[in-house]
Amino acid sequence: MQTETESVELIVILALVAVFILFQLRRTLGKKTGYDPTKDQPKDKGPAYGDQNDNRRHQNKADDESDIYAILPDEEQIEPPVNLGLSKSSPFYAVVEKIHQFDPSFNVLSFFDGAEYAYGLILNAFWSKDRKTLRSMLSRQVYDQFSGAIDAMEKKKLRHENKLMDVEKIDLLDVTLTGSLAEVTVEFTSHMIMSTRDADDKIIEGDADRAIKISDIWTFCRDVKSADPNWTLVATRTG
Repeated sequence: MQTETESVELIVILALVAVFILFQLRRTLGKKTGYDPTKDQPKDKGPAYGDQNDNRRHQNKADDESDIYAILPDEEQIEPPVNLGLSKSSPFYAVVEKIHQFDPSFNVLSFFDGAEYAYGLILNAFWSKDRKTLRSMLSRQVYDQFSGAIDAMEKKKLRHENKLMDVEKIDLLDVTLTGSLAEVTVEFTSHMIMSTRDADDKIIEGDADRAIKISDIWTFCRDVKSADPNWTLVATRTG
């Protein structure tokens, strides 16, 4: 049988064991594990501090938006004005604009440059009886008129002694567009020396030393859808 002293010792041992077990349980169960977001927050955070992560996101978004350039839809893009070589108040502006839609290179002023060159070339070909050049630049009807005049001069043994001195101005008289067939009528005001000599080299008409003012009205035609940029002379008359 246990003595009273032994019983007291046993009770004390059991009490110590119980205290040890409770201490270990408290250490294990009372300890927090995992991520605690409060550890990363400043202890003294007030309303004015805000969320730093949100601020950084907003700042990055603002920086990205500052690099975005506004792009207008195609219909809102401002196109540069088209220079057609004549005023919008001109009665021929609308027709010239339609010609330009077929041929974006068409411009009245550049047409005048080409017409002036053709004017001098055709006149010199006529005066020198160059039928090959005339045939390449004139319509069949106009070529027949020029060729007939050359034939008449040859039969009479006459020759022209003419010279184009300058083209003073070119005026636009008419512009038409039928389908893709454009016709442009212009008036050339020029100065020429004009004389006619007979078989004996005598001047029978004109003055070889004095320039006179001449007005010619010519009509040029071209299919503006064609890749061929050349215009054909289809009508002539004096001004």
